[in-house]
Amino acid sequence: MTNVSAGSRSLLALFVISLAASVLCDAYATASQQATLEELEAKVQKQYAAIQDIFLNGPAKKVYPPSFRDRLRLWQDDLAQSFASAGATIDEILKLQPPDEEKWRERRETMLLYSQPVGPPKSRTVFGATEVDKRARLVGAPAAVYPDQARAAKAKGEVRLRLVLANDGRVKYVFAMKPLQHGLTEAAMEAARQITFTPAIRDRQPVSQFTTLSYEFKKGRGRPPYVPKPEFYF
Repeated sequence: MTNVSAGSRSLLALFVISLAASVLCDAYATASQQATLEELEAKVQKQYAAIQDIFLNGPAKKVYPPSFRDRLRLWQDDLAQSFASAGATIDEILKLQPPDEEKWRERRETMLLYSQPVGPPKSRTVFGATEVDKRARLVGAPAAVYPDQARAAKAKGEVRLRLVLANDGRVKYVFAMKPLQHGLTEAAMEAARQITFTPAIRDRQPVSQFTTLSYEFKKGRGRPPYVPKPEFYF
């Protein structure tokens, strides 16, 4: 009887050890996955910074090749490839099923749109301002809220956004071409999503239109957005 009890205790001990090992393995796997997720998020941020640098250094700031048209084409190709690379990293993030998956899916759609090479208007569903018969018109464009952390840092400057005023009346595919710290980029993007507008018209039909908006922050407040000049190389 004693031997049976000892055997039972041994089996119980082995079960407890096995269970603890399983829990530790799961915890290690979760930690490893989290580390991978953090690494991929950091990679995306670097890719975003590279894209923003390309926006900052447009074809007008370059001297080679001599033809502006050639410089523009190379710049557009470089931009599209950079968006595609960021999109591929976001695909890897989505495979990990992050807790904020919907946010990453929205970002993936944005990368996909901007990674498409520039082609003739007939091959696209989103158009530049010069390619429509009647441009989209802003009806309500609220100023961005000046966040507390920006006020504490006395931050100021301009956030420039590229976005789409879609044919269904929604603001989509918002990307910060020129970001700022201290929550100002996020404040501008949130304000942009609240814009109301009448869609652009092409061939008598409402269509989606690319646009660029600048949000200025100074003297402790955000200003209503405006379309900068030049708006974009298109």
